[in-house]
Amino acid sequence: MTKAKSAWFLGIWALCKKELKLLFLQPTTYICFSVLTIGCALQFFLRGHFFEYGLGTADLGLFFTAIPLISVLTVPPLTMGQWKKGGFLCDSSLPLSETQLVLGKWLAAFMVALAMVVPGMCVPVVVSFFGTPDGAQVIAGYVGITFFLATATALGVFLGALTSGPVLSFFVTALVLFLFNVIHLVPLYFSSSDFVTSLCQNLSFAWHFDRAGKGIIDSRDLVFYLLVTFVLLKASSLILSFKKRGCL
Repeated sequence: MTKAKSAWFLGIWALCKKELKLLFLQPTTYICFSVLTIGCALQFFLRGHFFEYGLGTADLGLFFTAIPLISVLTVPPLTMGQWKKGGFLCDSSLPLSETQLVLGKWLAAFMVALAMVVPGMCVPVVVSFFGTPDGAQVIAGYVGITFFLATATALGVFLGALTSGPVLSFFVTALVLFLFNVIHLVPLYFSSSDFVTSLCQNLSFAWHFDRAGKGIIDSRDLVFYLLVTFVLLKASSLILSFKKRGCL
């Protein structure tokens, strides 16, 4: 790796560390940790009737499928305050390009989002004392969570760069993320053609996560997350570039 490339990546990492420090100094980050962990646990143990004789199951499907909807509340706080002064970060100590800014901020939000799912591992551990969880389902579920959160945080970074102000960014990100999590349900309530049904399913973040939550890693779902993440991050970089030139 050349010195120029090394310096480029070091710039991203320097911004990432700075953003991580800011995120872990915010009380909302710890609230999000609690909301995600408690929400997933309640979804599994209560809705799944885990402790009711004859009804409980070691299937962790309910635990994993709760994450996309709960992320509507936990992802926006990670990205809502990232962009300042008209959407462009002014860090005199970090003279970075638009792409570096986007990648550094996204990486920090993504890492914190991943850290949020760690406390939830207590659920499979508890289940193991009463039954035998499917190891493949646990692995597939956490792989799916990783890719899902990469895309969800990229969406937050994109909408944060597009909007002005943390409050507006929070509500817009929460709304758009919610819509992309439930759009696959539209054909269930409205008469739709096969094309519309397929389109709604393929646009849904939660639908692409569903197979992973059941223990199946489908390469098509992973490619979807990677592609959408790339497009959102590239679009974020372009927005910053336009704002820098005064075009937005």
